[in-house]
Amino acid sequence: MQQLAPDYIYTPQGLQANMVVSISDEGYIVSVTRRDALSEEQAQQSIDALTGVALLPGFVNVHSHVFQRTLRGHTHRPLSQKDTFWTWRNAMYAAAQQLTPDQLYETALSTYREMLAAGYTSVGEFHYVHHQPGGQPYEHPNAMSEAILRAGQDAGIHVVLLMTAYAQAGFNRPPEEAQRRFCDSSVEAFLARVEALRSTGALVGIAPHSVRAVPELWFQAITDYCRLHHLPLHVHADEQRAEIEQCKAAYGCTPIEFLARCGTLGPMTTIVHATHANEQELALLAQFGCTVCVCPTTEGDLGDGIAPYAELVAAHIPLAIGSDSNTRLDPLEELRWAEYSARMRYQRRRVLIADEMGAPGPLLLDYGTSRGAAALGLQAGVIAPGMLADFVAIDLRHPMLAGWSEQDLLDVLFFGASPAVIEQVWVQGRKVVYRKSH
Repeated sequence: MQQLAPDYIYTPQGLQANMVVSISDEGYIVSVTRRDALSEEQAQQSIDALTGVALLPGFVNVHSHVFQRTLRGHTHRPLSQKDTFWTWRNAMYAAAQQLTPDQLYETALSTYREMLAAGYTSVGEFHYVHHQPGGQPYEHPNAMSEAILRAGQDAGIHVVLLMTAYAQAGFNRPPEEAQRRFCDSSVEAFLARVEALRSTGALVGIAPHSVRAVPELWFQAITDYCRLHHLPLHVHADEQRAEIEQCKAAYGCTPIEFLARCGTLGPMTTIVHATHANEQELALLAQFGCTVCVCPTTEGDLGDGIAPYAELVAAHIPLAIGSDSNTRLDPLEELRWAEYSARMRYQRRRVLIADEMGAPGPLLLDYGTSRGAAALGLQAGVIAPGMLADFVAIDLRHPMLAGWSEQDLLDVLFFGASPAVIEQVWVQGRKVVYRKSH
């Protein structure tokens, strides 16, 4: 058994001093105990003192398209007279066409290592580059998926592979040439590939890409499969106003209303973005207990808009964060810009708070850790017995945290620091990042 004794541990009860966390050989938290209350057996075992450190839960990246990391910084030259998400998408398709399983493995390995160094200990990989260019399956149909899983294992990060269903270019439109390698011939063929991965013990969920890319019958079959096997279901929705108008023209309703019609909404459902969700759609998400994953750096990069944060908080809809296109890999930045963009939308401060007189820090940490873990079906995101031993160690003596107090440490972290303050990262009890020692 491993035992860690930092200066502080952030538990569900808040920031606590003089605590010891005990970790099983399998990488799960056995106990979180005051040092003066350790059992005789625990006290006799070695304890690793982490001086000058606060131990927080590891951050959870709920939404990643790992191959898009290669695009960072390269899509800001003019692509058309008026660039939008839709013109950026063409550049993304071109990058996707170049991928091989080996290239995807190398990109994923380096990107996941970057995520770990930034404090992410888990990632939901929304994976849709499945087949060869032109759409022909590989000899091993899950070659691309297996490359991602192998990269995650070699990097040391938890990967929940969100297998993405893709069938059409838009409502009732066949796939474009650049999309063919995303598409399966039928929902049965798609679910057979999912089942082949699930049967190996891989952590999987299902991600019907969007209401425009997946027809109604596919949604129904995927929803049934997820419910049967208790799998997370993630879907892009309401990211673009054009998508909403197209959905109304095709189905007579908005995207989230369409998902409710298909029976897709539920506690294991995560809506990615929900940037332009209206009052009726938010009421549906609250009714069915769905999560919303916001991706502020990507939503800003693509010009998508700002999510209705105040309405999401008021409706008690849980939020999680994702790095999406992976232009930036920094959970502190994602959470900071969730609050900052909300302030700009509503022209007031302290939008993402648990109560009227609260500070943002505790709720932001909740969004970045436990809410994200729940969205991926992981037993993580909280430092408590029975949970995965996924931690980040914050260097309390770093200049970026100067002047912190027990009351405002999280606010100082989220609004004044970068991942440079993270000196150690553990995943399932194993140290995977170690920057320095005191």
